[in-house]
Amino acid sequence: MHKNLILQAFKKAELSRKERGEKKPSAVNIAEDISDYIEKSKKFQLGERSFRDYRNEAEKLLYNKEDINIKQLKVVNGLCNYLGYNTYEDFVFKNNYNSNKNKLSIFFKKNKVTLIISSIAIVFIISYTSINQQKWMVWDGNNYIEVKFDTEKYTIGQLKIHNEERIKYFKKITPDCSTEFFDSHGNPKIWYGKNNKKELEYFTDLGLHPETGKTLDPITTYMIKKHICKE
Repeated sequence: MHKNLILQAFKKAELSRKERGEKKPSAVNIAEDISDYIEKSKKFQLGERSFRDYRNEAEKLLYNKEDINIKQLKVVNGLCNYLGYNTYEDFVFKNNYNSNKNKLSIFFKKNKVTLIISSIAIVFIISYTSINQQKWMVWDGNNYIEVKFDTEKYTIGQLKIHNEERIKYFKKITPDCSTEFFDSHGNPKIWYGKNNKKELEYFTDLGLHPETGKTLDPITTYMIKKHICKE
């Protein structure tokens, strides 16, 4: 879905410039608008050239099932927010739903009245099967657990698309002076962020805070000495 994500972002940025009176916005200016938004909203800098490269790669694969890979997690989250989605999971779910809806619309137009009843039945069957085949997970306070689809939990943003790595490696912990904060190469093994109560919480993998949806920060020596191991 990264392919659709970058293409939709470029389309929105282009329309925004046209609405401001610019007849033919250049790809460079459009990419700069997106780059500026990511830098301001996510505090992450990625040059306009990289965004154009992602867009060009996506256009080459437009009619191909193969997807592109936007490597920077903050860029993915920022593009989702730019398009009005809370999370990447939200973007995937809603775009898959809209795609299926458009296909069914074409089918109705071709077959018209004689197939309305059978088409409605197909819609229900497809929707029911899709929801039940897709695996889901929720945050239980300390880690993600696999659950069945729940409309109420999805509506309030608690339900996430199943991710085996999240379930296996993403845990909330209470670190102390004996915790192994870095690997042998000096890379962080702990990430942190504040919950809705503005309290610091620590996790065993990078990603988004389960409550706030904000990107977690990698642990630093400064944070360890100030908040965890003060002695």
